Amino acid sequence: MKTKILSLALLSALAFTSCNDNENLNVQVEQPVEVQPTTFRLKLRNAINYLNVKKIGDAPLTQTGQTFTVDFKATQGTYLSFANMFAQSNDWFFGTDSRGIKLWEGSTPTTGDITSKIGVYDAGTEQDEDFLNNFPSTIYTAPRQAAPNSGPADSNNLVRNTGRNIRNYETASLSYNESTKMFTLTITKANREAAHNPGFVTPGILVVHTLDNALYEVGAPVKANGFEGLAEDGSPAAIYNWFTEEGTAGAPLRLSSSWSVLSPALAYVHQGDQSPLFTNNAPIMSDNGLEELAEDGSNDKAFTYLNAMENVTAYKGDEPITPGKEVTFEIQARPGDKLNFATMLISSNDWFISNNQKGIALFDENGEPKTEFVVNKNYLYDSGTEIDQIVGLGNGQPMRGNVTVADDNNTNVRRVTSLEDVQFGKGVISSAAGVTQHREVRGGYNLIEVTIEKVN
Repeated sequence: MKTKILSLALLSALAFTSCNDNENLNVQVEQPVEVQPTTFRLKLRNAINYLNVKKIGDAPLTQTGQTFTVDFKATQGTYLSFANMFAQSNDWFFGTDSRGIKLWEGSTPTTGDITSKIGVYDAGTEQDEDFLNNFPSTIYTAPRQAAPNSGPADSNNLVRNTGRNIRNYETASLSYNESTKMFTLTITKANREAAHNPGFVTPGILVVHTLDNALYEVGAPVKANGFEGLAEDGSPAAIYNWFTEEGTAGAPLRLSSSWSVLSPALAYVHQGDQSPLFTNNAPIMSDNGLEELAEDGSNDKAFTYLNAMENVTAYKGDEPITPGKEVTFEIQARPGDKLNFATMLISSNDWFISNNQKGIALFDENGEPKTEFVVNKNYLYDSGTEIDQIVGLGNGQPMRGNVTVADDNNTNVRRVTSLEDVQFGKGVISSAAGVTQHREVRGGYNLIEVTIEKVN
């Protein structure tokens, strides 16, 4: 009993001493340091460009009045560029300017004589011999050279207009068939029977596109796209193969799947590895605005829904994104935050483009912000709300009436693994992953370019 009493007394004394000591201490409690957000700039660019490519002709035009004809499809908003070599030259060619020929004025197709829209150009890749006046003495012109690309380099390596009258060499015209929706380009060799140089017209290349400089840029060196082989040797093989090259997954590297506007975009920052807007291979999670975004291109409802959630911040664009244009968001994020976005492919019934459902990591494993990078894991998704009509031609699509159509039998959000290009006649384009990123090594639909940079 005494032992217990002693122990209790000792504990009481210690407690009393401890209390007295604490009264004389200036205790400082360390406050948690708030992590300041980092500002990032997200850019979404509509990268739709090369929509159709075809070879022109099989053998050179050598006689007056001989023609090349090639049929192609093209929708409103597209341009035509083409080129054929002036065969008895070192590197001259007949072609459009850098912008190309606008194929539509509103809903009216461009038809008739287009000769005034093409010219005689020097590719700037090989030094010119006196082929116009003394063709028999040349040794590096295409029909006479011992091997392709064998002439000395041009001291002026820029593509330039020679100023010569194109009608002395060829004429060109366009026609349009309303029932087949097909343009026809006709190139006719001009009369040069009395000239020192007969001016043969070689087979060429044709591309339907949206952005400038599809084949070459006037005032700049030729691109590394195979055009030099056409300008010097009259062969369209190399540049045709460049346009039609496939990625590691067998999908096109450069050809875009369709012409389309992208809807006003939505960007959002969230925590965790699951997007609050969608789950792949599952129905839309709730009335969260994804259906309105994917069917009608409206981001308002999703913007409001996301901003009402904890630890989610959303940003929205106001303007649609046409080919070549971009939208920029400045967003703030802290370590652990993920970034995602969504924009509708307007030429569809209910398809949208987004990153994968985990979102984009903005910080490394040490919590340090990434500085500048291209985001490749962007995909085309079917929201599973409406049936799918032909891309760019359905009356249930926003730019073609947006009428009510039947519900989709498959209600899951899922990646679009293939689509048939009826707009331009390329047939079925397959991408098992549904890749939309421009310049992605797997290839894909080539619709968008997504970049992020740290601002501060």
